[in-house]
Amino acid sequence: MLVSQIRILLWFCLSTLLWMENARANELCAEEQYVLSEFDNGAAWEMCWTSRERENIVLSNVRYRPVNGEFTSVFSSLSLSQLHVAYDDNNITYNDVTQFGLGTFHIGRLNEADCPKGELLDINGNPGICKVQSMGDEAYRTANGAQYAESVSLFSVSHVGSYAYLITWQFFSDGSVQPSIGAAGALQRASEHVHSAHGRELEGSPEKSWLSHTHNYYWRMDFDLGDNNNDDKLSELNLIPDALGRRARQTQTFSIEAARKIAPQQMRSWLVTSGNKPVEEAPGYSIEPSYYGHKLERPDIEPFTKYDLFVTKHKDCERYSSENNKFYPECGSDLLSFVNEESVENADIVVWHRISFHHVPRNEDQANMHSHWDGFFMRARNLSAATPGHNGSQGDIILADSAVNDLASTSLAPENNPELRNPPAIVVGRQGSANLSWPLLLIFSILLALRTVRFE
Repeated sequence: MLVSQIRILLWFCLSTLLWMENARANELCAEEQYVLSEFDNGAAWEMCWTSRERENIVLSNVRYRPVNGEFTSVFSSLSLSQLHVAYDDNNITYNDVTQFGLGTFHIGRLNEADCPKGELLDINGNPGICKVQSMGDEAYRTANGAQYAESVSLFSVSHVGSYAYLITWQFFSDGSVQPSIGAAGALQRASEHVHSAHGRELEGSPEKSWLSHTHNYYWRMDFDLGDNNNDDKLSELNLIPDALGRRARQTQTFSIEAARKIAPQQMRSWLVTSGNKPVEEAPGYSIEPSYYGHKLERPDIEPFTKYDLFVTKHKDCERYSSENNKFYPECGSDLLSFVNEESVENADIVVWHRISFHHVPRNEDQANMHSHWDGFFMRARNLSAATPGHNGSQGDIILADSAVNDLASTSLAPENNPELRNPPAIVVGRQGSANLSWPLLLIFSILLALRTVRFE
C-alpha cells in the first residue's frame, strides 16, 4: 500500500516536471519550433526558429545558460538579411533574399545522410532544417589534457538559381556564436567574350568566359542582452600603433546610429555590452572580423557597400540590407539609409555585419563547384569568471610585471580558490527557469528502484 502511494506521488511529480518543461517551450514559442541543447559542462542554449519566405531560418528568443548560471536573453532575433551578388562585369547584381527568397519552394529537402547524428526538423511537413549537437575543435589544452568545444548547429539549404546556399547558425557551450554560409551548386553566368578580363575560360568549356563575382553576406543581429532590451550598447576598439611598435587601445561607444569599416591595420573590433559597467568589464559579445581578405566597395553605385558593420535603432520595417523599400516603402532602401543619426542610447539596438568573398572560377568548379564557406564569430566576453568547465589546473603563465607575486601563493591560484575550479556565471539578467534534467532523472531512478522494493 505504501509503495503504491509513493509511486503515485512520484508519478505526479514527474508529470508536473514534464509539464514545466513543455510550459517553458510554450512560453517562448510552439513546442515544435523550440530548441533546447544542454552541454556536458552544464551550459545550455534555448531558442525558437521559424522559416520565412525571404530569409528562410529566423531565430528568436535566443537565450544562453552559463555554467552554474540561469537562462538569460542574448538575442531577440537572428537572420541573414541579404545575399548580395555583384558580378565583375557589372551587368547584373543579384539581391537573392529580396529578389527570389530563400524560403518556401527554395528550401532543399534534407535526409538522414545530410544530417548524420542530428535531428531533422520539418518545415511545412518537409525535413528542411538539421539540428546537430557535436564536439568540435579543442576548447583549450593544458599540460594535463584537453577539453573539446561542444556546440549545437541549425542549418538549412536554399536553392537559388544555380546556387545552393547552406545557411548555418552554430552556438557553442562557452556562449559564443558563429553564423556562417556555404555557397555550393554550379557557376551562374558566362560571357561570350572568351578572353574577358572579368572572368576566365575553363578547360573543357570553350568559347566562353565564366565571370568572377563577389558574394556579400549581410547578417542582422537584434541584441537583447539580459532583462532590459534598452541598455545594450555598441563600442569600437582600435589598437593604434606608435613609432616604438607599441599599441594603445582606444575605445569609442556609439551614441547615435553609425556605419563603420573594417580596419585591419588598427586591429579594429566591436563589442556589444549590456548595463552600466565599463565596456572592458561588462558582459557581452566581441565581433572580430577575421575574414576580411575580400571586400566589395562601389560607393558610386551602391553607397552602403562602402561599410562593413552598422548599428541602428530597432525598427520592424528595417529588415533587409538592400531593396528594403520594395517591402517597406515607409522605411529606407538599404543599410546606409537606416543610419540617420537617431540616438541608440537607452534604445533597442540592431547590429548588421557584412562579409565578402570574391569568387574567381576554377576548372574544379565545373560541373559542380566546391562549397566555399564564410562567416564570423561573436565571441562571448565576460559571461564567465574563468574558462567554462575548466578543472582548475594551471598552465604556465608569463607575468608582464615582475613585481607581481608568485601566482601559486595567492588566492588567484585554482587550488586556493574553489570558484576558479568551478567558475561562477556572471549574471547578465535572470530570465527563464532552472535546469529540470536532474530532478527528472532522480524521479525515474526512484521509480525503477521501487519496482523491486517491498515493505513489510
